[in-house]
Amino acid sequence: MARAPDQAKRVSILKAARTILLRDGYAAAKMSDIATEAGVAPGTLYLYFENKEALAGAIGEELLERVSSQFLRVIKNLDSPEGVLALLDWSLKVGRQERDVFAMMKQTKSPEKGPPPAMALFIQRLAETLAGFISKGSIRYYDDPVNLANIILAITHRMIMSCALYDDTEPERLKAAGAEVLNHALFDDEQLKRLLGK
Repeated sequence: MARAPDQAKRVSILKAARTILLRDGYAAAKMSDIATEAGVAPGTLYLYFENKEALAGAIGEELLERVSSQFLRVIKNLDSPEGVLALLDWSLKVGRQERDVFAMMKQTKSPEKGPPPAMALFIQRLAETLAGFISKGSIRYYDDPVNLANIILAITHRMIMSCALYDDTEPERLKAAGAEVLNHALFDDEQLKRLLGK
């Protein structure tokens, strides 16, 4: 009978993989070095992850799991200009804190079509939240909250990448522009004046 995977060993392997992949770069990193860093035999490593791509993918999924609960808390306040700013500030923070993982994910990007499953969940949760705001009348009416969620996530993604990967932007100026666009997308002019106290 096969033994169940040891969760602590899996975590140790992921930690070692992150260290080696970030230190050596995706192309140069070796599975044997990851096994040594994790303190396991190379064969054991392959019981958990079939290849380097699977390891990098698991690190990316781990990042998405880590930020998803934060994201869900932040979007609960997206029915106010302060909530818009909080979302953009959170995006900049994630980009700064996880710069190395995003850089690694860019090196390993596979040519899959459509959003990864974790991103699809972000879109679904955001669309549900937006639909709730729409039904209460706290944001502008849209027939399709899913496409609105996609637009908001596109702006959020750009904010994250401005800190994580791109050297061509000034994040605070980008944040101000993003806030202006999102405020006008979410609130009608009269509502926005009232909310901003103008």
